[in-house]
Amino acid sequence: MTAMAALCTMLPATAYAGFYGGDALYESCTADRDAKDYFERSYECVGYIAGAVDAFNTTREANGLKSCIPGDVTLNDLRRTTVDYLGKNPRDRAANSASSQVFAAIRKAWPCKAAPAKKKLAARKKR
Repeated sequence: MTAMAALCTMLPATAYAGFYGGDALYESCTADRDAKDYFERSYECVGYIAGAVDAFNTTREANGLKSCIPGDVTLNDLRRTTVDYLGKNPRDRAANSASSQVFAAIRKAWPCKAAPAKKKLAARKKR
């Protein structure tokens, strides 16, 4: 029992569900160009964002919905949008998963249009 308690205290506690946190993504995406691991960090950033966006779009497609991101948006646009969002939301970034932060950034930049409301038939009064 005490061994289990000791093991639990060694595990990192996170407030979000996911393998990668918003702070970690921001750190990768804002790596110093002069750092020796810049290219690895930069690829990690872009790869993560691309994977997250692909997963969101796949989920939408599986539910019969189209992507809300315009077709002319580039991977660099997605990266810039995500980094900007992460920079402006440090509290959310620290408390949430990276994928939820990518999703929030993308939804803010390119919100899905609301589905047209179905016309309600007016109830006719019988005389």
